[in-house]
Formats: sequence, structure tokens, C-alpha cells
Amino acid sequence: MIPRFALARPTSIAEAFGAWEAAGGDAAWYAGGTELLQVMKMGLARVGTLIDLKRLPELRGISVDGDGALVIGAGTTHREIERSELVRRELPALAALEAHVANLRVRNQGTLGGNVAFAEPHSDPATLLLACGASVALVSPRRERTLPMADFVVGPFATARDADEILVSIRIPRARAGEGRGYAKAKFRERPAVSVGVALHVEGARAVAATVAIGSMTDTPVLVPEAAAAFGGARADETGIDEAARDARPHLEALDAADDLDGSADYKRHLAGVLLRRAARDAVAEARARA
Repeated sequence: MIPRFALARPTSIAEAFGAWEAAGGDAAWYAGGTELLQVMKMGLARVGTLIDLKRLPELRGISVDGDGALVIGAGTTHREIERSELVRRELPALAALEAHVANLRVRNQGTLGGNVAFAEPHSDPATLLLACGASVALVSPRRERTLPMADFVVGPFATARDADEILVSIRIPRARAGEGRGYAKAKFRERPAVSVGVALHVEGARAVAATVAIGSMTDTPVLVPEAAAAFGGARADETGIDEAARDARPHLEALDAADDLDGSADYKRHLAGVLLRRAARDAVAEARARA
């Protein structure tokens, strides 16, 4: 049972900060509430005031900015992202990922910003966003700032966001000509046990650069530059990518995984290698389409 709390429903950023000040800091922001309300039900958090951000227009919508980057409002639901023609065109790997987040109820209610800000170690989007070089925009009564995903998630259920900051949007740089992104995961229950995001740049018959992010099996999504380096110069065909993924596997052995109900640490590292190959193949396919 959820302990009693006050509920504020601002319709602007200014009203939201007014509600925060009125609560004396004993407050929490929420949009979908799929994570926070569960934590409160379990008695793991007590909040005097919940500030509902669903009515803030600044947190809604999907657009492309002047640099061609995809900008997604933090209050945009997983379902909206999944069904967005703009996302399907600009970042098809994200649209495909969102179609398999948790279950339909969560996708209809949960938001991308809430998912990222909660920093659940088994989050789907965070791994792909990290591989894509995404950043988050934050605003508070004191300042506005932007942080790369690599600096935003700092631990399990922990981010660099200050308590009075609102996560406004997520910005994903546009894929260049010859660049593609891929995502693959393995899950045995509702959340992924291992996830892999890959961004890969192809010129001619060769891959010339890559970014590899591994998530879910570690406390936070992590970049593995040594694994990414294995793709440099690889032939951009199925055989070449498979060989590069095989060469990258030793660099996944040092990942700090734990034995749990999803399997042993060694099994998860093995899965990471398998998923790396799948995600890289998908990235090459998109890169070819963008050539």
C-alpha cells in the first residue's frame, strides 16, 4: 500500500518549480510513475509530494533539431516512440527496442525520461542511447545544463541529476552517411539480462569506426572501447562482422557481471558476445541503407 502523499499537477516548468519550493524539497518528479510508484508501494521510498509532469508541454514531443539530431521529450511514452514515423526513419533501432520494453501497459504509461532518470540497471533504452552518443537536457531554478549519457548514469538507481532538476529531453545525434545503429538483448523475464548497443560507420567495403555499449549485466551501461576497436577495418559483410565480433569477445571477459537468477556471470559474458554479433550485423545493414 502506498503511504499518503500530496499531489501537484503543474502545467508549466515555472509551476513545477513552485510546487517543489512549496514542498520544501520533500518531493519527487514523476511522469509515468511505473518505477517510482512500485518503489513506494514496497516501502522503499517515502515522498511528501509527487509532482506530476505529464501536463508540461516542454517535456512532450519528438522532433529533429537544426543539426539533424533526434530530440525526444522526456515525458514521451515508450509507446509513442515505438509508433513514431520520425523515430522509425531516424533511429529504427530505438523504435524496435521500444516495441519490446516490458509490457504494453508499461509502454503506454512509462516515459523515456522516467526510464533514464530512474537508472534501473536492466533498462533497455540506456544501453542504446549510450552507444549512440546521446545526451540529456536538465533544468532547475538555478541553471540549465546538458550531460552526455556517459556522465549521467553514475550507478544503479543513481544519476548525476540534482534533486531539484527536471530532465527535459534526450538528444541523439543523427547518423551520418554510412553509419548505422543496432541493439540486441536477451531476457528471461520482463527485463533484459544482457543488452548490447552498437554504432558502426562503414566506408566502402570496410567498417572504419564503432562504438560498443554493454548493459543490464553490469551496474550501469558501459562503453567497451577495446571491443569497438575490433571492428575497425573489418569487412562490412556478414563474415567480416562475425570475425570482428569474435575478436571482440575477449574484451567482454573483464566486465563486472554477477551470478543471479538470469544465469552465471560467465554465461552472461558469453551472451554479450552473441548479442554483439547480432547488434553489429543490424548496424551494418542500416549503415548500408544510409550509404
